[in-house]
Amino acid sequence: MNLSKPQVDESFRVLHKKAHEFVTDQHEILTEDFSFGAYDQYSLDTEKSNISFVKDGEEVLKAGYQAVGYLDENSGLWTWRWANPAISSVEMEELDIIKNYGEFFSYGLLTQAEWPATEGDAWAVTAIAAYLRGGKGIFKIQIDGTPHFVYFTKLLTT
Repeated sequence: MNLSKPQVDESFRVLHKKAHEFVTDQHEILTEDFSFGAYDQYSLDTEKSNISFVKDGEEVLKAGYQAVGYLDENSGLWTWRWANPAISSVEMEELDIIKNYGEFFSYGLLTQAEWPATEGDAWAVTAIAAYLRGGKGIFKIQIDGTPHFVYFTKLLTT
């Protein structure tokens, strides 16, 4: 199958700019309140969709997350999480809002299940997902050597 990257118009660029500003603001809050970025490691609880950030052996931040999609570095393809047939109904409901938004405005990057992408593209649609869902930040996790992009749904450490 020969996939092509969906076209981007000026209104999508405006959406991305707003999303980028939103995520930047969220990351400033994470940095100020939790020293985000200064952690030594992170650990995942994929059953509960939680991620814990640890510095010097102490948890400094715990957050709920929503997987948005993943980037296959070998094929260079982005795949939306909602395209996974094993997705839970709760996750599908969360991600349907993003897909429906894309359908309403004819944004192929939000509605085409799989498309050729760079890491920058993956970050861009993850930022948009976080913006549309009121995420608390974005992050890239590794699962079985594949980068998965997530947004934080809630902060569990105060």
